[in-house]
Amino acid sequence: MKKIVALLLAVVLALAVSGCAESLKEIEIPPLPVITPTPAPDFSAPSHEPETETPEPSSPESEPSEPSPGPADPDAAAGDEPEDPNALPGNEPETATGQQPPQTGYQVIIPVASSSPSPAPVQEATSAIVVSIERTEENVYDPEKNEILILSFSYDETRVRSDENPAAAERINEWLGTVEEAFYMGSGTAYGLNVSFLGYDNLLTTASDNYQASVDYQNEDLILEMSDSLSAEVTRLDEGMFSLLYTDSANTGRESSDKLLGASFDMSTGEHLVLDRLSDDPEGLEDSLVQIMQELVQEDPDGYFASHIQKDYLPAGGMEEAFRMLLKENNWYFDLDGMVIYSKRSQLGPDEAGITEFHIPYARLEGKLKEAYLFPADRTGDGSLSVSELGRIGGSLPFAGSVLLDPNGQQLALVVEGQIYDLRITRVFYSERFYEIGQLWAASSLADCAVQLQTLVPEGMPNLRISFTTADGQRFSKLLRQNGMDGSFLLVDDNIQAVG
Repeated sequence: MKKIVALLLAVVLALAVSGCAESLKEIEIPPLPVITPTPAPDFSAPSHEPETETPEPSSPESEPSEPSPGPADPDAAAGDEPEDPNALPGNEPETATGQQPPQTGYQVIIPVASSSPSPAPVQEATSAIVVSIERTEENVYDPEKNEILILSFSYDETRVRSDENPAAAERINEWLGTVEEAFYMGSGTAYGLNVSFLGYDNLLTTASDNYQASVDYQNEDLILEMSDSLSAEVTRLDEGMFSLLYTDSANTGRESSDKLLGASFDMSTGEHLVLDRLSDDPEGLEDSLVQIMQELVQEDPDGYFASHIQKDYLPAGGMEEAFRMLLKENNWYFDLDGMVIYSKRSQLGPDEAGITEFHIPYARLEGKLKEAYLFPADRTGDGSLSVSELGRIGGSLPFAGSVLLDPNGQQLALVVEGQIYDLRITRVFYSERFYEIGQLWAASSLADCAVQLQTLVPEGMPNLRISFTTADGQRFSKLLRQNGMDGSFLLVDDNIQAVG
């Protein structure tokens, strides 16, 4: 009897398993998640959009009807810390956390630019040459308590956009990428640059050894924080020339230093310009510049140059030989007023005097430079600039670009009526006066269009300066603030009385 019951139970169980197997065939299994590794910095890329790996689309048969759940492992779910929505690019809090490189165990913070929560207006083709500057930072803290900042490393990534001449813009961006790579890797001469950089790895090793020494010998006098920053500033931007100035400010604990690297480009070809390319008579241009520099020194014998240039620091040939050396080293750039020639520290005078600069107006360069490189004199039109909430402007107004500072900030529009030139958007800091602490965006010329700007406008002192030039050569410098009475946004004159 027991054998018969057991046989019947076995048959029932087999039929049940067979039914479950048929049901399992109809269950849709969601695809495995795709893990995207963090890409290494690509200094040659013309764009700064974050590169992400997109999984291939699944067939309709394999797509789950419900969204797939997150990872079951709580450690895997907490692998990426959420970004601080209030952090401005280039101004992230020092207490943020990040990945730890296995080679040192020190914490490195690499902030990633946040995306706007709402779609940006469509960027239309424009005749303007546009330059965007984005700050990248890497901060390293001590390995014991993760509290002491031992290395602050940052650099500006600069990119040019020209819808009318994309080939020239691409050529310029490749050159700019080599500068950023040289700064990060710790070289310069290999790229034909007249400046050498310390490099991230070299500074990290020094900072690590310095911190360990302070622990081993309990030396509280050691300066633990080391820093190096490469900032970029657009100094001239028009159809003839794009010129910018890099400033490398480093502090190794034992000494601090400032280095300049000027660079100018022909906007029709994208060629990086050296002195011989600026004139049809290169030797005559060099002779003229040396003569003008000597005249500038003679015109101010007891002023600026008296403390910056001293005979004991000059070569055997005196000022003439020293000035020719500056030109051969391509230590120059162009701005809105003329040509600026500069020295290294201790090259013409004592180190405490700093860098010596010679400002030569365009009027003294007429007949010496090629016409394309003289500052444009045939500008026409009349224009103005105002600010408005993004939703209040007409839908037919074209957008020349966008600047995102804070994804939770107000969405504004800089509205151009008529024609303006040399637009600059710059972050500023107030300490008895306003100091520029980082350029963000620039355009050669804009007409009857708008620039999207998303930022938090502080209740106190303004933190953004917007400047531009009109066709008649007048330069306007404005600060962005909010009206405390009705909440509207204003561009006010760049002086403390206007904002105080």
